[in-house]
Amino acid sequence: MKFSWPTQSSFSIYLAPRWKILPKPFWENKAKALLAILLASGQMNLICYAQEPDPKQNQRLADDETQVRRLPDPESVIPLPAIKAPKDFSGFGDSKSERKEEIPSPFLPPKYQPPQKPSIAVPDASTEEDSTDEYDVGTIGSPIYPKDYLIPIRPLHEYSGEQRLWMPTPPTSQSIALPDVASASFEPTLRLDQPWTFINADEKRQLDALASSPPPSMACTVVPVPYSAYDFSPTPAPANTFCPPAETQSYYAKQPIETQRPWVEWWRPFYSGGIYSPAIPVFSDVNPLTPQFIVFGDYRTGVGIHRNNGAPNQNWAHRLNLEADLKFTSTERFHASMGPLDHDGKFTRLDFSNDVRFETEMDAQLNTAFFEGDLGALVGGVRGVDAPFDLPFTFGIVPLLYQNGIWMEDAIVGGAVAFPWKHSLPLNWCNYDATFFAGVHDITSPAFGNDKEAAGVVGTAWFIEAYQGYIEADYAYLNDQEGQNRDYHNFALAYSRRYWNRVSNSIRFIANIGQDGPRIDRSADGGLILFENSLISPMPSNIVPYWNTFLGYGSPQSVARAGGSGGILRNTGINFETDGLTGYPTLDATGSNSFGGAVGINLLSADFRRQWAFEFAALDTYGNDALSRAPGAQYALGTRWQKAISNASIIRLDFMNGWLDNASDIYGSRIEYRWKF
Repeated sequence: MKFSWPTQSSFSIYLAPRWKILPKPFWENKAKALLAILLASGQMNLICYAQEPDPKQNQRLADDETQVRRLPDPESVIPLPAIKAPKDFSGFGDSKSERKEEIPSPFLPPKYQPPQKPSIAVPDASTEEDSTDEYDVGTIGSPIYPKDYLIPIRPLHEYSGEQRLWMPTPPTSQSIALPDVASASFEPTLRLDQPWTFINADEKRQLDALASSPPPSMACTVVPVPYSAYDFSPTPAPANTFCPPAETQSYYAKQPIETQRPWVEWWRPFYSGGIYSPAIPVFSDVNPLTPQFIVFGDYRTGVGIHRNNGAPNQNWAHRLNLEADLKFTSTERFHASMGPLDHDGKFTRLDFSNDVRFETEMDAQLNTAFFEGDLGALVGGVRGVDAPFDLPFTFGIVPLLYQNGIWMEDAIVGGAVAFPWKHSLPLNWCNYDATFFAGVHDITSPAFGNDKEAAGVVGTAWFIEAYQGYIEADYAYLNDQEGQNRDYHNFALAYSRRYWNRVSNSIRFIANIGQDGPRIDRSADGGLILFENSLISPMPSNIVPYWNTFLGYGSPQSVARAGGSGGILRNTGINFETDGLTGYPTLDATGSNSFGGAVGINLLSADFRRQWAFEFAALDTYGNDALSRAPGAQYALGTRWQKAISNASIIRLDFMNGWLDNASDIYGSRIEYRWKF
């Protein structure tokens, strides 16, 4: 064992666990003279020393299985005698009896000596011949010659074999005079500012090998230590006898999980088993070419019977989302998507609201088409080295989604670059990413009358893990390229955190500033505060109660919102979310001069193949009625049920009914089938 007390003089005790610790007043003594006791009983030793305080070493050392101490400088030679104590110590540390006497010390003042008659006496040189039966005075071992090594110190009961105070032999052949054992003084003059330690024979051999070998290449703060099996935990013994058939039992009756394959799958398969063909080195073996081309997506069809804006809306709509992905390397790819059955938020449908007619909404234009990669990986591949830095980038018709689609959800013509995996010690940020983006075309926003060519945008989005939560901070400047003074600044800030292991909470704030002119004519001027909460139930993955609230003032706007993405309050609840297919009605989702919220419960089955949600939502207006998009208070009840039919298809049903002041009530019911490929 090892004990340390950080007093004005630093003491350290190395004690075999079968010996009793010296009286407490000894530890409190602030003596500055060296105290050394060498007692050996078979394979045990007890050493105590004191040293002058050292600012770099005067610290409390943990009472641990392994301690590390730095040995003295090579100029300090400390010869000490090695002795053995009586071989018969009946009662000392015996588990079946208590020790009768304490160990006296010839180096302690009389007032610190134990009151009992000593059972161990340090032999006097003059009586050595008369006490050879009881004492075996050994010879002095190798001199203690310090070297600048770090030596692990373990509890003495773990040692085996002869234990000695030892240091590596000096690298010179100069002999060192050793004192005579018979005349050796038990008060040697040692340097008080240097510690010393136990080293066994195995460690001696290793350190000798280190001393004769060329030094390894390592950092200046790293030093070698000798290997010892005691530094590792023993191999755990199995609780039961090993039985190979029983070990394979867990694999019986198992089979691969069926997954849907892409429509088109060329070259390297998409997440398949087996051995792949070797990659193709282009510039070097680093970042090689691994070509892959896949086409995937989903097909949605649904029937909706709704009433919205005082008129019936009944249709059977169809939507096809196609995604094509051409992969070049592990970090570079080209991706494109299109919706051939929809155009400007309207979908190909059979309309039977008043009379039956088929409405075709065909569109062959690409919704997204962008290249993305990592500049660091490209540079490393050309130079034949690992990526010297990380700099992801993209350009083209790029989809951007921030703040869960609340602040921005649109595909713009532009580009973005990210600085990932950073941290800041001054700000106490353990991890953060920063993205910078710019767009010149296809920016859809109500602030510009949904004219995709009217605005340009530059902005940044930050994702920060800090302060026991998750932070999103965003900024964008939108420039009116048609000169109608609709330029403005858009800010967003969010903080998400779990409280008391019971509530998950997100607070979001969006602000629009910078437009001039009469306030009623400003298209983006105001703010929105959102509180999103969910209760962590005893079954947090299956039972999720939630309640979300909002407060909007003025005319808050997202940076950009695609035609089928709904309003800025889409994530507040299912009664604020449209379906992007049949024209499902919702409460007012603009947040203009209004406040409200939704409360509900989301239930999922144990196998996550069924879901049922039920919700009540409400909102009301305040302030200037001219700034409110809602005509008055609104209330709604809604429910959603969906079930996975197979690994590739689901069926979903939605129902809602809304009561609106100063406007016609609304209702909606729909059934949808979705097939993923």
